[in-house]
Amino acid sequence: MTTAADYAAWLVAAADDAQAGRVDAAIARLRFAIERAPQRAEAWHNLGVLEARMGRMESALASLAEASRRKRDWAEPHYAAGQVHFLRGDYAAAQQAFEAALARNADHLAARVDLAQTLVRLQRYSLAATHLARARTLAPANESVWWLLRGVLLMLRRDEAALADLLAFERRGSRSSRVRVAALASARRLGDLAYEARAVEGVVGHAFEPGESALVAEALAHIQYFDVEPGALLGLYDRYDATVRAELAARGAPPIAMPLRAIQDPRTVVGYLSADFREHVMGELLAPVIEAHDRTRFRICLFSIALPGNADATTDRFRAAADAFVDLAALDDDSAARAIAALGVDVLVDLMGHSAFARPGILARKPAHRIVTHLGYHGGVGLASVDWKITDRIADRPDGAVALRERPLPLDVCVLPLRPYAAPRDHYRRAALGIADDAIVLAQFVSSQKLSPRCVALWRRVLDAVPSARLLFSPLRDDDGVALTRRLTDLGIPAVRFAFVPSEPAWRHARHALADLALDTLPYTGGDTTASALAAGVPVVTRIGERHAERVTASILVHAGLSELVADDDDAFVALAIRVATDNAWRAQLRDRVRVAFSDPKLTDPSRYAAALERAYTRVLAQPPRNHA
Repeated sequence: MTTAADYAAWLVAAADDAQAGRVDAAIARLRFAIERAPQRAEAWHNLGVLEARMGRMESALASLAEASRRKRDWAEPHYAAGQVHFLRGDYAAAQQAFEAALARNADHLAARVDLAQTLVRLQRYSLAATHLARARTLAPANESVWWLLRGVLLMLRRDEAALADLLAFERRGSRSSRVRVAALASARRLGDLAYEARAVEGVVGHAFEPGESALVAEALAHIQYFDVEPGALLGLYDRYDATVRAELAARGAPPIAMPLRAIQDPRTVVGYLSADFREHVMGELLAPVIEAHDRTRFRICLFSIALPGNADATTDRFRAAADAFVDLAALDDDSAARAIAALGVDVLVDLMGHSAFARPGILARKPAHRIVTHLGYHGGVGLASVDWKITDRIADRPDGAVALRERPLPLDVCVLPLRPYAAPRDHYRRAALGIADDAIVLAQFVSSQKLSPRCVALWRRVLDAVPSARLLFSPLRDDDGVALTRRLTDLGIPAVRFAFVPSEPAWRHARHALADLALDTLPYTGGDTTASALAAGVPVVTRIGERHAERVTASILVHAGLSELVADDDDAFVALAIRVATDNAWRAQLRDRVRVAFSDPKLTDPSRYAAALERAYTRVLAQPPRNHA
């Protein structure tokens, strides 16, 4: 007769075998226990867990189902079955199993967290956030749960909720890499300059560890917006490259996936890597350029890393313009790199940098003979596998790129493809926005992330000198409006000196009809923000700096023949902005000149831009790649 003590001893012995790596022996012990006490659920559960560990998924699910039948109010078999379904990629079944576990134990932390991660895979982000918020109350000190909730909140663009949760978690005293990066990402939503300074210092001087490359990448995405020394930026890039290399070495992954010329085609193969072959600013700028490539000399391959469901009519336009359109979203970095290499790509053009949804791990595997980074954001990638960053004669200093690991690859046109002039339609009314008809409206269609302390201080000087001036913002969401208001008022710009205009997709160009001029941000100057204002006939005043991020607007203006709108230092920026705001006749002349410049097809011709890229690609193939040792 089997006693409870016997049964418990068999389970303990099986657990010891499993822990020692003797899984087959453990399974044999559990089967022995089941033969003698089939009504007991624990052995069935443990057997299912070990069968899953051995990859016997169907047997595992059967054993777990038997465990749940034997003990109907027990959460664990359902939770384990959810893990099996998740591993198999059957997320609908995983959701059901995790929900069944929670129905039996609402405080099952692991089941709630895994359910949330399953819902993320199913793109049900709001429901995932609800479960993670509950998990936060169950485990308020659990950093992994906090980090998961942060990611989902940011996906939902609930940035204010993510900020509040960060501040609550920080009060527990954690200074981990994740907390430091989150603080840097959220600092500009506050007006606390001491907090911001600590956030910058906390990342720039931090020793990230192997396994944290994604955190360093996120830090790099944000650090360009801050006034930091070039040497500090280079140091962070160096740490990023070292971290990625260490991770690849630990995985045994080859650092270079040499491309294979599988297709007999004499043309140069150029690949573009992006998550934004869609209705997005990148899609709008690049689609005409891709269509304009010389297909007799260049084979164009587009590699999409977009999330499922993002395809639209613009995606169809890209597909029609390319020789090959390859979806990589479902592939891991190794497989994606191999897919690129299989097409024999000569020059791979990264269009992401460290912007949202970037996949720099693909670039780290060197899936093309040459890799260049372009657009995406104003910094570099920082990996040794990336050879060049596309720039122009103004966007980087003549003596070489500052704070970049990549070699500068200058185009003989503006680094940014420019939009042609189109008169903005008269859609919005100043009175409805609380703006006087005689106010001087300064268009600032940016987020709080661009509002550095120095930038806001210079804007304040302009507002102090021009009492009729009003800043005009266009927050994408209510969350963004809250952050802008907090940032501006905390830094000394009262609410009566700024207004908001709705950011309606169909009327974004029309917003510029309200504006007299635009003040650039710094140190992260405008890219398409600047180009869009100029394409609407609105003059933009900028202050040129040292590194690429501080020079893009200057590049646009100089290429358009509007160099008088470029200031060389902070005081000159303020003086120039005041003059444009107060000298009505000169401002009218500038507006006319902007319209003329951006009506010139030579400035905005996508064929001319595509030809400049092609000349650059030909140059890089004539030079040796970087030393990746």
